[in-house]
Formats: sequence, C-alpha cells, structure tokens
Amino acid sequence: MFKQRSATFPAELGCLSDVVRFVDDWCEKICLEDKRGHSLRLIVDELVSNICCHGSVSADGTITLTLFKADDTIVLEIQDSGVPFNPLEHEEPDLSPPLEKRSIGGLGLLLVRRLSKKMIYRREDGQNVLTVILDNRNDP
Repeated sequence: MFKQRSATFPAELGCLSDVVRFVDDWCEKICLEDKRGHSLRLIVDELVSNICCHGSVSADGTITLTLFKADDTIVLEIQDSGVPFNPLEHEEPDLSPPLEKRSIGGLGLLLVRRLSKKMIYRREDGQNVLTVILDNRNDP
C-alpha cells in the first residue's frame, strides 16, 4: 500500500498551491478521512507559511515534506534550512485578553499544537526538522 511520500519545494509562498496538491494527492491515495486530511492541510499550510515568512531561508532554500501513515498515526516531517527555530520552545499566546488587546503572533503554532498528537523538533545538518504526529484512529 502507498503509505509514504516525500517532496521538496522552494521556500517561498508561491509554492503553497503545489504543497497543497501534494498533500491532497497523498490523502487521496491513502484514503485519509476528510476531517483528518483537513487537519493535515491546515498544519502543513501554517508551517510552510511560517517558514517562508519568518524562517530567513536563503533565496535558493527549500522545504522538504515527508508524509507517512503508520497504523493509528499520520506522521508529517518538515525540513528547512532557515534560522534555528524550535516551535516547542515558543510560548503559547495568552488568549485571556480581549482580541483587540492581544499580542500579534503565535496563533498558528497554537493551532498546530492543538491539531496534533505530538511534535518533535531537532536541528540536524544545518536544518530545522519538525515531526508532527496526528492521531488517525476512528472517533468513538
């Protein structure tokens, strides 16, 4: 069965439509349920956008996505050559103040955290490598 797939994209916002097609194609090939596919697309969109906008990736920099299905989990690995950034060390935003008084930023990573089961970060060979694990069990 078709379970794993990898692709490399330029680290620029213009690649988002290609990234989404890559994720959609993989979800279709493994028959991933719509709800989980939507969560995966949101996570990938947020992480790729953050890398492109805030990662200080060089002009010829790339983002590599690897998707893998294993039993009850979906695994996303995203790798980039941007500045070192461990999202696990990034504090969650304070959601208690009214919207107009909140600090800007952090909501995308909060979304990724809430949609994922687990996140693992490492810096390897000058690359940020973030592994995001999603639960793929049927809802009760």
